[in-house]
Amino acid sequence: MDTLPPSPMPEPAEGDDPPAAGVARQTVELLVALCIGVLLFRTFSAEAYVVPTGSMAPTLLGHHRELTCPNCKYPFDVGLDEEAPPARPVCPNCGRAGFDDEPVVPCNGDRVLVQKFLYDFRAPERWEVAVFHYPGDPSQAYVKRVVGLPGESIRVAKGDVWVDGVVARKNLEDVRGMRMLVHDGRYPPADSERFPRWAFRRGASLHAEPSGWSQGPDGFRHEPVAGAADADDWLVYRNWDPSLNRYAPIRDYYGYNGGEGRSDNAVRDVGLEARVRVGPGVDSLALSLRSGGDRFIVRIPTRTEDPVEVLRNGMPRKTFLLANPLAAAAGGDGLRTIEASLFDGRLLVAIDGSLLFEPLDYDDPTDSPWNDESPVSIGVRGGAVAVPELRIYRDVHYTSSLGVAHHRPNGILEPYRLGEGEYFVLGDNSPVSNDSRFWTQGPVVPRELFLGKPFLVHLPGRVVALEVFGRSLYWIPDPRRIRYIH
Repeated sequence: MDTLPPSPMPEPAEGDDPPAAGVARQTVELLVALCIGVLLFRTFSAEAYVVPTGSMAPTLLGHHRELTCPNCKYPFDVGLDEEAPPARPVCPNCGRAGFDDEPVVPCNGDRVLVQKFLYDFRAPERWEVAVFHYPGDPSQAYVKRVVGLPGESIRVAKGDVWVDGVVARKNLEDVRGMRMLVHDGRYPPADSERFPRWAFRRGASLHAEPSGWSQGPDGFRHEPVAGAADADDWLVYRNWDPSLNRYAPIRDYYGYNGGEGRSDNAVRDVGLEARVRVGPGVDSLALSLRSGGDRFIVRIPTRTEDPVEVLRNGMPRKTFLLANPLAAAAGGDGLRTIEASLFDGRLLVAIDGSLLFEPLDYDDPTDSPWNDESPVSIGVRGGAVAVPELRIYRDVHYTSSLGVAHHRPNGILEPYRLGEGEYFVLGDNSPVSNDSRFWTQGPVVPRELFLGKPFLVHLPGRVVALEVFGRSLYWIPDPRRIRYIH
């Protein structure tokens, strides 16, 4: 087979730059092109902003401190307010206080990239984070979450947003973007033997029966129990409230606000996320979620011929099944991610990012008295199951008061009707967020004041004393915290 010889290296012609000079010129041209590209990107597409306060925490963090709990090893953040003493840290995962002798890392506020001009082409949407000029002082840029749209009647009540008299509900992506961690099973407290966060219970009997559940360094495991194939073996979360020194319902505590932050409101909207590996002999998994006087049980079979069952207070509810990846024919016994939430009068269950059935909405919540410190459980019928990761969440609970507000709040005592091109915005860190509820000039943000949508925390950083080439640096990037914003 004929082959062509390699092309000889051309000799530089008279007057050409030597190779080193050519490389240097190419490098300079590349840097110039990169600078021009960044300039064009910032001018016509995105702009960077710094978040100074924690009104959107934990979605976006202001100036804060990083700590690691010595009791459960959970890392968490506590806000820094330049005009107030540092907040007293309390671990949001286990409730441990007393961090005076623990190492603390000061961090700057999140630096976010904002997609400019987006709202020149479409209107802001409910539940998305937006940057806008503050109507009371257009020279200031605020970042909040859009909750009310033009023409709607908005009221904040019972921790939720109500639109035209009906609670505003979230889809799966909204739930992921707004849910707040209550407890992470990967960080068991060292005092868990005194105050167990998890209980193992088989069947519905009040008498103790052998359970196949256990907890170890690799998470939770279930092994089959002889003679119990037709009974649910439950892994039950128990919520410990350190301020009350007892088990109690989940409340609207924000670890970011520290121990002085009030958490007087019980939160009914709960959820879970679990990584689950189903072994042989498992007949079904069951998820139990409680919201006030309502209890929902979702039974997910491992056989394709068996139906998914949904019970509300013991009564079956009709659902439209979309897919069941847990079934053997749909993917075997690999590691699956199960998400379930009972937010805003809506039941959502997803496996590996796909909804199990169409969202189940109900507008008639049961108002019977409730005091349930065990709002979330996972049940197994049959064989072996491994749950290496299990997290409990709550929804944002919107409050009706703010310490610095001394006037009648907007949209709290009565609905507020938005006009054309007007929007209502709230902060995720509701107890400390100065937003549409408390603005003296009125609650609305006109559409023309919107600047864009933040989409990326691109340059989070921590304050570190560091000397480089004789110069002191007090801030370095922290790539662990780079994340997309929903």
